[in-house]
Amino acid sequence: MAIKYLRTSKIQNKTVLVRGSVDAPVGEDGKVCDDFRLRSFLPTVKFLLANGNKVIICGKRGRAKGKVVPELSLKPAAERIAELLGFKFVETDFKVPDYEINHVIFYKGDFREEKHQEQLSLTPDKDVIFLENLEFFAEELSDDPVFAKKLAGFADVYVDDDFSKAHHPVSSNVGVAKHLPSYAGLSLEQEIKSLDSILKSVAHPFVVMAGGIKLSEKVGTLQNLGKKADKILVAGGVSNLMFKIKDYEIGFSKIEEGETKIAWEILKNFKDKLILPQDVVVANKNLDKSSIRAIAPFKVTKDEQMLDIGPKTILEYSKVIKEAKTIVWSGPLGLFEKKPFDTGTMALARLMGGRGKGKAFVVAGGGDTVDAIRQAHQFENFDHVSTGGGAMLEYLAGKKLPGIEALK
Repeated sequence: MAIKYLRTSKIQNKTVLVRGSVDAPVGEDGKVCDDFRLRSFLPTVKFLLANGNKVIICGKRGRAKGKVVPELSLKPAAERIAELLGFKFVETDFKVPDYEINHVIFYKGDFREEKHQEQLSLTPDKDVIFLENLEFFAEELSDDPVFAKKLAGFADVYVDDDFSKAHHPVSSNVGVAKHLPSYAGLSLEQEIKSLDSILKSVAHPFVVMAGGIKLSEKVGTLQNLGKKADKILVAGGVSNLMFKIKDYEIGFSKIEEGETKIAWEILKNFKDKLILPQDVVVANKNLDKSSIRAIAPFKVTKDEQMLDIGPKTILEYSKVIKEAKTIVWSGPLGLFEKKPFDTGTMALARLMGGRGKGKAFVVAGGGDTVDAIRQAHQFENFDHVSTGGGAMLEYLAGKKLPGIEALK
């Protein structure tokens, strides 16, 4: 069966439960410091409100593991959604407000209790209800059928717009979808269609670029996309690991321990496509400025660590990217959070931004990758920036994601 998309639905004057991508980081001031994910599903909320629907938002933040963790409350996300909608924010654990102005009601009560269920049902249609972190409940994580049925009982329709959790079966995606007519929200639709375009009809030359530390998270994607890719560019911890199995000295460089077998398989299977850095930027353990130098990978000493790609590699990778018609990027190329080790990541992020929206189809995802794109001021220039790093990698690896399958 095909997925039903909200965009083509005729949902009006209903109560709609929306699983949103609300896992937004919060700063020391208690405010959301990065609202990328919140903004990604906001069009879905606005679409539903414009059609006279009552909206109940649910989701998770962090890893509460079935326990109430106050610092993982979704209150900051609810406050930010209220600001983005231009609604008044109110927090309550029982009685809902009855005002003439629109509200985002952060409902911190235990919705499993009958008194709370009654209160939620009486909320005015013009308001948006925002439930507390669902992962405060162990039943959410176990995809408990009773919990899912109670959650579904608040609504007439279910909309999933949280791609970041699509690879994990929980009560609020797989469970709820068994009880209600279910649709993919606007953001989830974009995720599916953007990634499908790479899996089904990719334009060549096709380039995959993999950085970051954890090769194990990317191996499925590399093995699947590597068959179609013309070039595979690697850097960061991924290339550090490959240098290690080549018996190069890597000093204090970060790698994912215990993954040498996977690294060998990638090197062997894609030896004609895979490109390793020609040079790397290194420094000592304390990152002293006087110790920073760009050298060939085989010249790294035991007292150094690889922290960025060097100028020769930036030039070589740039030439490959300039020729590409499709680019998939996951993982920064070094310690981009700290200057001057951001040079390689920033240079290639800007170059990919220059290729996007016309010259090539450019897709990226993953928390650190998203941060790097933001730091390079290239968000608007990428064709698609995924809200879910792990989900994107699994989808591109050809795996079926439970949260998406449940919508079919």
